[in-house]
Amino acid sequence: MTESSFPIPSSLHDLEREPYNLQPYPHDFDDEDEAARADSFCNLVEIVDRGNRTLVNEGMTLFHSQQYEGVDPWMTQERIQALYTLVRKSTSLAISTRWGLINSLCRSVKILSSVLDEKQDTDTSEHPEEVLGEESQGSAKNHVVSQEFRDAFACHLYMLFSVMHVMESEAKIGSSLKTGGRRRPDSREAEEMIQMRATCADAMLVAAQKMGANRNKLWKRGVPDEAVVVLPCRIAYQMLESATGVIARKAASGDEAIAMIAATVDSCDVLLGTILAALMDMLHSFEHMACICSELCCLVTTNQLAIELIREIGRLDTHSQDTGKASGIKFVAPFISELALCRPRLVLANISHLLPHLNSDPYYLRSAIVSALGSIVQHIGRSLSTLLHEDGTQGNGESIEMSSPNLEKSRGALLDLLEERAHDVSSYTRSAVLKAWISLVQSGSIPVKRVVSVTAFAIDRLKDKTVMVRKQALQLLTTLLENNPFLGDLDPEPFRAKLSEMYDYVKANLPLDIKEAYEANLSEAQGNGEMEDSVMELERATLAAAIAEGDEMDEADETNREFKAKIDALKYAQSALEFIDQYENASGNIHSMLLSANSSDVREALRFFVKARHFKLPCALTGMKQALALMWSTEQSIKEEVLKAFVEVFIAIPGTDGKEYLPSDQIAYNLLILVDQANISELASIEEAIGRLVKEGGIPADVFATVWGAAMKGPAKSSASAIQLLAMAANTDRNIVDSKSRLKILLDIALGDEVEEKRDWGVARAAALALQRIERAQVDPSCAKYLVLERIMEQLCTVARGDWCVDTTERDTMHWFSAAEEAVGALFVISPQPEASCADIIRGMHQQTLGTDTIHVCHPLRLARFFHVLGHIALKLLVYTEALSGSVRRANAKRTLKKQEEADKNKGSLSSAEDEDIELELGMAAEIEAENERQVAEIAEKEIVGRGLLSAFGPIIVRVVVNEDGHFSNPVLMQTSTLALCKFMCVSSSFCEKHLPVLFTALANAPSEDVVLRANTVIALGDLAFRFPNEVEPYTPRIYACLRDSSTKVRRHTLMVLTHLILNDMVKVKGQVCEIALCLRDPDQRMRDTARLLFHELSKRSNNPVYNLLPDIISQLSQVSLGKEDFRNIMSFLLGYIKKERQNEMLIDKLCQRLPKCANISQMADIAYCMAQLKINEKSMKCLVDNFKLYKDALFDEEVRKHFLQIISKAKKLAKPELKQPLEEWEAKLNEQAELGMENKRASEKAAQAKARSSKRGATRRRPAVESIPEMSESDEDSDAEVSFEDKENAPQNKSPTEGGSSQKPRLSRRGRNVGNACA
Repeated sequence: MTESSFPIPSSLHDLEREPYNLQPYPHDFDDEDEAARADSFCNLVEIVDRGNRTLVNEGMTLFHSQQYEGVDPWMTQERIQALYTLVRKSTSLAISTRWGLINSLCRSVKILSSVLDEKQDTDTSEHPEEVLGEESQGSAKNHVVSQEFRDAFACHLYMLFSVMHVMESEAKIGSSLKTGGRRRPDSREAEEMIQMRATCADAMLVAAQKMGANRNKLWKRGVPDEAVVVLPCRIAYQMLESATGVIARKAASGDEAIAMIAATVDSCDVLLGTILAALMDMLHSFEHMACICSELCCLVTTNQLAIELIREIGRLDTHSQDTGKASGIKFVAPFISELALCRPRLVLANISHLLPHLNSDPYYLRSAIVSALGSIVQHIGRSLSTLLHEDGTQGNGESIEMSSPNLEKSRGALLDLLEERAHDVSSYTRSAVLKAWISLVQSGSIPVKRVVSVTAFAIDRLKDKTVMVRKQALQLLTTLLENNPFLGDLDPEPFRAKLSEMYDYVKANLPLDIKEAYEANLSEAQGNGEMEDSVMELERATLAAAIAEGDEMDEADETNREFKAKIDALKYAQSALEFIDQYENASGNIHSMLLSANSSDVREALRFFVKARHFKLPCALTGMKQALALMWSTEQSIKEEVLKAFVEVFIAIPGTDGKEYLPSDQIAYNLLILVDQANISELASIEEAIGRLVKEGGIPADVFATVWGAAMKGPAKSSASAIQLLAMAANTDRNIVDSKSRLKILLDIALGDEVEEKRDWGVARAAALALQRIERAQVDPSCAKYLVLERIMEQLCTVARGDWCVDTTERDTMHWFSAAEEAVGALFVISPQPEASCADIIRGMHQQTLGTDTIHVCHPLRLARFFHVLGHIALKLLVYTEALSGSVRRANAKRTLKKQEEADKNKGSLSSAEDEDIELELGMAAEIEAENERQVAEIAEKEIVGRGLLSAFGPIIVRVVVNEDGHFSNPVLMQTSTLALCKFMCVSSSFCEKHLPVLFTALANAPSEDVVLRANTVIALGDLAFRFPNEVEPYTPRIYACLRDSSTKVRRHTLMVLTHLILNDMVKVKGQVCEIALCLRDPDQRMRDTARLLFHELSKRSNNPVYNLLPDIISQLSQVSLGKEDFRNIMSFLLGYIKKERQNEMLIDKLCQRLPKCANISQMADIAYCMAQLKINEKSMKCLVDNFKLYKDALFDEEVRKHFLQIISKAKKLAKPELKQPLEEWEAKLNEQAELGMENKRASEKAAQAKARSSKRGATRRRPAVESIPEMSESDEDSDAEVSFEDKENAPQNKSPTEGGSSQKPRLSRRGRNVGNACA
C-alpha cells in the first residue's frame, strides 16, 4: 500500500509546506479589484462542484480504474488548491460564496461517505495488498479502498473540519461581543451562521458514522488512521463548549456533536483513552458538560466509556488546595447524579469507585453521590415491583444479580447510607439527602417498615440550623403524609379502637403455652402484691410473644390463619399510631418554624398544617390557630399565605386550592369549632382573618345565616361562640348584626331571662361584643329599632352592675368581669349619652355596696365588682373624651380647609380687606382648635377623677390598696382594687404622680403566692410609663427589679413591658440593662427569646446602643455571682452585634484599660475572653501591643494566655505579610512573659508551702516544752491563768517559790525564743 499523499496537518497553514506545497492563492487568481476577487472565489467553488459531479457519475470506479494508474484522477492539485484557498479565506467570503463553499464541501464529504457503501466490482487480483479478509468475524472478504480514495476522504474531511473550526471561533467571538462595545452580528447574520453550522455538522456526522460502519474497507485490517478518525471528535468538542443551554445547544448543533463522539467511540476502541481525557477536561472546565456527558454515555452502545468516566472521577484528588481544581470538581459532580438517572444499574455496579468520596471535602461531590444513590434505590424499587428478564439482563446490555434477596440487600445498604448522610457536615449535602428521600417517597421506593424511621430523622432535621435543610425536612414530612401507607386519614381514634379490639382478641385467644405462662406469672405477681406497672410489663411481654409466634404460624390451619390475620391487623394499628404520634411530637418543632424570621420556614409550616388538616391529624388545628397570629405580620406575602391556608383548612374543599367551597353548614361548623377552642390572643387573630375574608367576599353569605341559627337554637356555649363569630364578621360588615330583627334576636337570646337565670356571662359578653359593631342609637321613640336598642341598653346596665351575680360564688364574679367590661364598652358605642348611663351604673352599685346605713359589712366580691367597674369606666371616659375631641378637630379642619379652598379660588376677585378678614378667621380657627385641645386635656386631668363622680371613690380605692389594717386581704379584692387604682392613674398625671409610691409599695408587699396581682401591676406600670414617662422615670429601677421575681409569669411580663418601653424610647437604656442581659440565661425559653429579640432590635439602630452598653454590662456581670459558662455565653451573644471596625478597636482599648482594675484573675480571664471574641485588625493589634504592660502580669493564668493566643491566631489569618514578623515577636513576648509568670507563681507557692511547714515545725517543738511542766490542779491552772492575763508584772512577786511558778516561766521563755529563731 502506497504512502498517503495527504497526512492530516497540525494546522491549516501547514498545507503551504512539504508534502502539500500549496499556495495561498492559485496562480491564475485575479485580485485586481473586489469584483474580480469575488469572481475568482466563485470560480474556485465551481472547480469543487465540477469534481463533485464527476464523483457522482463514476463513484468508486474513479479510484480503481486502470487508466488512471499512477495519477490521482479526481483529487487533483487544482482541486486541493481551490479548497485550501476557499477554506483559508472563508471568513472574508461573501455570504453566497461562503454558502457555495459549505454546500460543495459538505456534498463532497457525503458523496465520499456514500461511496463507501458501494460494492467493488473491479478486479483486485492485481492489487492483493488492498484486500483484507475479516476472518475473525467469519464473513466474506471485504475489499480495502485505494490509497487515493483514503487521501481524498481525509483531505475533504480535514477541509470540512477547518471550515467548522473557523465558524466555531467566529461564534465564540460573537458571544464575547454581547457585553463589549464592538458590533455584534445582527439577527440575519446569526441565523445564517446557525444554518451553516448545522449543514457542516450534518455532513461531519455522516462521515463519522460511515467511517465506523466501513472501518474494514477504509483501512487495512480495520486499524484506523487515528488522525482522520478523531477529526469529528475534535470539532465536536468545540461545538459542545458553546452548547450551554437549550437554545445555545440547538444553535451549536449539540445533538450532532454528541452523535459524532458516540459514533467514534463505538467504531474506534483505540481512541477511548483520548476521548476520555478530552471529556474529563471539558467536565472540569464547563458546567453544562455534566448533562451532555451523561447523554453521551447513553448513546454509546457499550458501557466502557461510562465505566471509565466513573473510574476517573473515583481517582480525583479531592484534597487539593488548588482553586481551579476545586471549581472543576464542582462541575464534574453533577455528572454522577445525571448518569444515575439514565443508567442506574451501571452506576450501582461501579458504586465502589464513588463511595470513598462520601468522606471527601467538596460537598458538591457528596451531594451528587447521595442524589445518585436515590436514583439507584428508585430503580431497585421498580425492579422489585415488576417482572424481570429470566437471565437478569436488560436490553441495554447491563447485567446485575437481579434476584430479589440481592436487590433487597442492596437497597437496604443504600438506604442506610442515605440515612447516615442526613447528618453530613454540609447543609447543602443534607438538603440533597432530604431531596433524595422526597423522590423515594413519591415513587414508593421505601419499604413500609422504614417509613417510621424516615419520619423520625425528618423530624430531627427540623432542628437544623440552616433554612434550606428545614425546608426540605418539612417537605419530606408533607410527602410522607401524602403517601402514608395507612389508608389516607390519620385520625388516631379509629386506630386506637382497632388496636384495643385486636388486643382483646389476641389476649382472649393466646396460644396455649403462652397463655399458661401468662396466667402463672400473673398469679405470682398478684400474690407478691406487685405494682400495676409490673402487671403492665407482663402484658406487654405476653403480647410480644404472641405476635412473634403468630408470625411463625402455619396458615394451612383455619384457626392459625385467623389468628395471624388479627396479629397483622394489630401490628398495622400499632404502626399507624406510632406514625401519628411522631407527627404529634414534631408539632412543637413545626410551631417554632411559624415564628421563624425566615419566610420560607413560615410558608412550609403553613403548607404542612394545611395538608395535615386534610389528613385529620390532631396537631393541624392547633398549628393553624398558632399560624393565625401571623395575620399581624408586617410582610404582606406571609399574611396572604396565612389567609390562603385558613381558607383551605376551614372553608374550601380539600385539594381544590381554595377555589371550591364546602357546604355552608360545614363551613359554619368549622368556624364555630375554631372560635370555641381559641384563647383570647387566638380570637384576635381569627377576627382579623375573618374580617379580611368578609371584605374580599371569601365567606359565602349563607354561612352567617347558619351561624344565626346556631346562636338561636344551640346550647349556651355554642350560642356564645356563634354570637362572637358574628361580631367578628360585623367588624367589617355591620349589616350582619345591625338590623332590628337581629338586634331583637340578640336581646332575646343573649340578654333575656334565660341568660339571667343561668347567669351565662359568656353569652352576655359575646352579645356586648356584637353590639360594639353597630352605629350609635339616634333618639327616636317612634322607631322600632331605637326601642329595641333602649331595652338593650337597660339590660347592658344590669349586666354591668352585676345584679345577677351571687356573692357566695367567686367563680361567678370572675366570669362576670369580662362581661361587665364589654357591656360598658357597648354602652359607650350605642348609647346617645354614655356618661349618663355610666353614672346610673355607679350609683346603683354604690347603693348595693356602701350607700345605705344598714350595710355595715360589704362582701369583698361585691366591692371588687364595684372597683372593677369604676376603673373601667374611668378609662372609657378618657377614651370617649379624646374621641369627641378628635371628632371636633376633624370637623374644624374640614371647615377650615373648605374656607381656604374658597379663598384660593376667589383670590383674584377679593379686595385686600376681605383677604385680611379671611386670614384673621383662619387664624382664629387655629386658636379655637388649640383651646379645644387644652380644654380636653384639662377635662382628662382634673374632671374625670379629680372633680367628677369618680373622684369620690378614689380615696376608698387607695385605702383598700394600702390595706394598713389588713382588713382587705381577699385576693380578688386586692387585684381589682390595684387595677382600678392603675386605671385612675392612667387618666390624670397628677393623680398618677401622687399615688405611684402607693402602687410600688403594694407591689413590694404583694403576697408571694399572688402572682396575678404582681403580673397585672407590672403591665399597668408599662401603660403608665407610656402615658406619663416623666412621672414614672424615677421608679424605673424598681420595675427592673421585677426581673428577679420568683414567678416566671411576672418575669415574662416585666421583660415584655421593658422591651416595649425601650424599643419605643419611653425608657432610656441605662445600667440596669445588665438585668436584661441576665435574662439571656433564664431557665424559661420565652424569657431568653424575648431578651435576644430586644438586643437584636437595638442592634438595628444607627447608633447601635449595644456597643455603648457593653462596658457597663461586662463590669456588672463580673460583680454578680454568675457561672463562667453563663458569662461567656451572654458575652458571646452580645459581642456578635459589634460589626464596625472602629467599634471593635475602641472596645478592645476599653477592655485593656479595665484589666488592671480587676479584683481577681477570673475577672481578667473573662475580659480576655471578650477581647478574643472581637474582630481584629491592624489598629486593634497595635493597641494590644502598646498596652502589653496592662495584662502581662495575668499571662501566667492558662485561661488568659489561651485567649490572647486565640487573638494572635485570628490576627495571623488576616494580617498583611509585613505584619507577620511583629505578630511573631508579640507571640514570643507573650509566651516568655507567661513562662516568667508561671515561674513566679511556682516560687510563691513554694514559699507559702515552706512557711506553712515552718509554722508546723514550730508548733511541734513547742508541744514538748508545755508537756514538761508538772501537771497542775484545776485551781493551779486557774491561778496561773489569772497571773498570765491579769497581773503579768506582779506575777513573780506574788507567787511563792514552792509553787514552781518562777522556775517554769523562764524555761518557757527560752523555748519561745528558740522557736522564733527557727522560724526566722
